[in-house]
Amino acid sequence: MDKKGKALVTGANRGLGKAIALELVSRGFDVIAGVRNPDTAIDLLEQARSLPGTLVLERMDMAALGDYQPPADLRILVNNAGYRGPYLPIEEAGMDEWRRTFDTNFFGLIDLTRRAIPALRNHGHGLICNIGSLGAYVPLPFYSIYRTSKVAVAALSEGLRIELAPFGVRVIEIPIGGVDTDMLRTGIAHRPPEAIEYELYRPMAQSQAAMSETARTNALAPEIAARNVVDEMFRPGPLRRACDPNAVNGLPHIDATTEEERLQGMLQKFGVESA
Repeated sequence: MDKKGKALVTGANRGLGKAIALELVSRGFDVIAGVRNPDTAIDLLEQARSLPGTLVLERMDMAALGDYQPPADLRILVNNAGYRGPYLPIEEAGMDEWRRTFDTNFFGLIDLTRRAIPALRNHGHGLICNIGSLGAYVPLPFYSIYRTSKVAVAALSEGLRIELAPFGVRVIEIPIGGVDTDMLRTGIAHRPPEAIEYELYRPMAQSQAAMSETARTNALAPEIAARNVVDEMFRPGPLRRACDPNAVNGLPHIDATTEEERLQGMLQKFGVESA
């Protein structure tokens, strides 16, 4: 694929999405930065102004795309936008929270991707990069809403890779293990899960909070992670790629173990036996 052209990055107003957008602009791409509120991304325009490529802001709510259509000359789609709500026991998580998570993390991603495929296919060498989560492959309590949405993205990535291969459209998934963004700093790596408020689940939630040191200490700066992500866009290889230390260590472990082995290992960490 030519290392130039038009790219669309969702969730580009902050964190990893912002860093990926700027990295692409620095390499000469013309980037559309999809953001829910352009007023929150004015500094992104300023930072991109002196770089080789160009950047424009596009108001984009992944849960309500309306009649938005990606440009006909799109070369790269980076599905980065995401939402993660509270860490709750499944029985206490209302359906509104499930729908809110899936509307952004999965259904919105699917809708935008299906609209972008014709443009990517017409070039014969397009790319879809789905930003996933290493947590999709790790059975964790109180993480099921967000994790399930990312498992769905992983399955979707597999299907897309096969379906679009005949047209020269590449698909990669980047499962994030630890990048120093607002999502990480407000996440379980830095605070106890909301499940700790429920007496029945409090012991497990307290143990969960004590297990979060690794993600916190190994977190990579967004700018470095973004450089790694964009490098992977132009590198041949497997569907799933690591961009941070936790994923570098975690993906080989996932490949070398079964789902049941990982489940039993997690049960042992929490000191419980499978029913």
